[in-house]
Amino acid sequence: MNENDLRDAMRATMNITPPPEMESAAALAAGRRAVRRRATLAAAGTTTAVLVVTALAVNSGLHLSGSGGGDAPWAGPGRPSAAPTAVDGSLPAPIGTPSAAGDDTKPSWPLDGDGQPQHDATARSGERYEQGKKLLQEVLAVVPEGWSAPVGKPDDEIPLRYHQAQVEGDLAGSTWGYLATATVAKDGRSGQLLAEVHTKNNGLPAEPCALARKFWDMGGACEVLTVGNAKVGVVSAGGGDQRIDQWAAYRHADGIVVYVAQSRVAQNGTSTLKPLKELPLSKPELAALAVKDRFHLS
Repeated sequence: MNENDLRDAMRATMNITPPPEMESAAALAAGRRAVRRRATLAAAGTTTAVLVVTALAVNSGLHLSGSGGGDAPWAGPGRPSAAPTAVDGSLPAPIGTPSAAGDDTKPSWPLDGDGQPQHDATARSGERYEQGKKLLQEVLAVVPEGWSAPVGKPDDEIPLRYHQAQVEGDLAGSTWGYLATATVAKDGRSGQLLAEVHTKNNGLPAEPCALARKFWDMGGACEVLTVGNAKVGVVSAGGGDQRIDQWAAYRHADGIVVYVAQSRVAQNGTSTLKPLKELPLSKPELAALAVKDRFHLS
């Protein structure tokens, strides 16, 4: 299996470029997940969605660059090259992508927390890793009252929480992306909240609806909501692409972009979790979260 399949199982197709080397058992388990999920979708017409906050910018990293089909696109420039970092550290380490110069050219990755170059786009320690970790804590902090945020990883499934930080753009570290997602539950049903952040110089649009529609290139019907002096683009999924039910997008004055999204379906690759009957947040609440300082990560 490749990392595209892994994100596919998590968000109804999250993406990653080149295939990582995985232990055979993990690869077989992931393959079974993907097959089972596709079968479920085909039979039941199940659609998926996620809650996303984006202020993120990563080259072959976290969220960014748009692509279609089975590769869930990032909103910004560059494509992810690594699997999400599980809270329990159980997911396999990703393989780095080649540089734009060609497949035979080894990319020059930023330094990790140990002072050595990263193995790939994903930071596994240090300041950027901690920012991804912080983003997860901020997502958990906005789980509505009366809702729970379960911890763990169902057998043969993806963890119910994860966070990630990846470099994107020129690989020199000028732009980073942070991603965090958490399963939320109520009355025996589960959905998901997700936050994605792109740092400065991410190349994303300034106009609220253009920015919102750029998220995973999903398009959809957009409306602009006013939060104080801020204009926020809010989109509800439409058409055949319903990986996410609703998301809000906001570009801060310094260029940092935040996406916040929510889903009725918990994107952990299992059909045993019943989807939510209603979303955790209203559109105004979603828009208000997108402008919060808590997600304004550099």
